[in-house]
Amino acid sequence: MNRAAVPKGSYGYIISGRKTGLIRTCILTGFCVGIFLLGFALTGTNRNVFSIIAALGCIPVGLSTVNMILFFRAKPCSEKAYQEIESHRGGLSIQYDLEMTADPTNFSIAAITVFGQTIAAYTEDQTLDVLDAQKHLRLQIGISSYHDYHIQVFHDLKAFCQLLDQMEEERRKEEIHPIQMEEERRKEEIHPIQMEEERRKEEIHPIQMEQDSNPNQRQTLPSIFRSISI
Repeated sequence: MNRAAVPKGSYGYIISGRKTGLIRTCILTGFCVGIFLLGFALTGTNRNVFSIIAALGCIPVGLSTVNMILFFRAKPCSEKAYQEIESHRGGLSIQYDLEMTADPTNFSIAAITVFGQTIAAYTEDQTLDVLDAQKHLRLQIGISSYHDYHIQVFHDLKAFCQLLDQMEEERRKEEIHPIQMEEERRKEEIHPIQMEEERRKEEIHPIQMEQDSNPNQRQTLPSIFRSISI
């Protein structure tokens, strides 16, 4: 729904989403009001086709408003925390500004990374229940058949950065490049619509296509983190 200038998972995404949502909502609202007033000025009554167009225009206005409210309620990563995390990240792939949606509450994740079998996340929301957040993450990655991961969610920035240092040390020893690997995996991922088009062309049954698909084409963990966030 949102097309913020800053890509999802990048620092500044939530702030950018707020600005984009506010501008979009104002433009759509102005359009509806303008169409209504134009019709009233031309016909002298609100019973005209312009009023119908304005009423239909309220649908995207409502959707845009809800999206904007979600971004204003989300908690972005502070610049201070971002700078501190960046100084410890090394070659790790880190996702920022993720507001993970869940019922009955959302989880504000300022930063999250994964290396090996460890997922580490940091939140600046002091009301966030760490155990609930870990349970939610485990459930979501389990849907894509990622199991046996050690998940830690921190309120303490220092402790989070210490774990980043340990993960970075392991990364250097194993000479693994998560950022490059994530970019390559993104290129290999097949969009669901594209998969359906290919299935129809070749008349392949969905179950057969799932069985024949390359397991490496499943969503990466970073992409899962982004997909479960606004």
